[in-house]
Amino acid sequence: MQTRQQELPLVSIIIPVYNAEPYIRRCLDSAARQTYKNIELIVVDDGSTDASAAICDEYAQSDKRIKVIHKANGGLVSARKAGIIQAAGQYAAYLDDDDWIEPHMYEDLVREITKHRADIVTSGLYREYNGLTVQEHDYVPEGAYGRKEIEHNIMPVCMDWGDFYKAGINMHLYNKLFKRELLVRNQRNTDDIVTWGEDGAVVYPCVLEAEKIVITHRCYYHYCIRQNSNSMAWAGSQRDLKGYRAVYQVIRNAIENHKKQKDVLTAQLNSLMLYLLLIKEPQLIIREKQGILFPFSNIRAGEQVILYGGGRFGCALYRFLSETRLCPVVLWVDRCENRKKGIAGSRKLKEAKDLRFDKIIISVLDGKAADEIYEELLMIPIEKDKIARADCRVSGNELLGILE
Repeated sequence: MQTRQQELPLVSIIIPVYNAEPYIRRCLDSAARQTYKNIELIVVDDGSTDASAAICDEYAQSDKRIKVIHKANGGLVSARKAGIIQAAGQYAAYLDDDDWIEPHMYEDLVREITKHRADIVTSGLYREYNGLTVQEHDYVPEGAYGRKEIEHNIMPVCMDWGDFYKAGINMHLYNKLFKRELLVRNQRNTDDIVTWGEDGAVVYPCVLEAEKIVITHRCYYHYCIRQNSNSMAWAGSQRDLKGYRAVYQVIRNAIENHKKQKDVLTAQLNSLMLYLLLIKEPQLIIREKQGILFPFSNIRAGEQVILYGGGRFGCALYRFLSETRLCPVVLWVDRCENRKKGIAGSRKLKEAKDLRFDKIIISVLDGKAADEIYEELLMIPIEKDKIARADCRVSGNELLGILE
């Protein structure tokens, strides 16, 4: 079995590490214990100031497949570049330092990518937060897609499935396996300054360039969301804004190679950038526009609202409404109660009929979770016209004023 494994293609797994002491052992163990043995783990210590670097060196001493690179702190994109440059595998993938993967992930993905002689295989993932685990996968159906199928079935929906927060191909890098050359070409085009949306800046140009893509909805990757004490942070820096512009530009450049699909791909890119900005820089998008809470077209200034969602976007929206007093928030709920922030459990919604309110805003930017919340509200029951979600269509001019 060992000889047969060694004859199979080498897979390079790049693991950028920065101050991940509480999580890095779990991450490295999950990678080292893959049932697919012909792997190399390229661990990039990006200037950690905790014990992460020492832990990585410890693992390298006990497993010759592990190579550790120590470098000055330059950010995630810089660390990924440092790792992929050193990769020797025919195929390459990324793994974040606070996440972990199922033991058979790369055995399954290598089987798919070699069977179909594909450039990319993309899979599902487990999103874990607040004790909850949600499965997430691409909206494009499972299967192997050649160039014509990519152009006809994937390109029209790859960044935007048609409902906001949903992408035909999810933008995550870490739940995919790539031909190394394809990944190298597109990773180097991403500016080191990018700190948000860096996955999409690589994934979508790779998708547009690929000759064959395999999609499986099976989940292997555990994406663990850490609670960020700065999730209420409001103003973004000019560096962040430059990063968004870099993401926008690199994907737009990739779109230029596809003249026939240029218009539909550009519209999808606008939707993607709106999503990214709403998550991280909502102050650039959320505002009063002719008496309307933009980008919620059915919420007027002065209406009393209930917020459903206590994540990054929910916190940002609550902060905006509290500071501007555009719409009074009569109740803020989430599936997970957080008394410190004043967030009640979603069970409190059963009492919503006793509250005076005009709209319930779904302040969640995950397509599947938002759909589940919508169905939950209908079951209470809440009338459809009282439920609000951000509009997915924003004019190009709205975004170009920010991103160019």
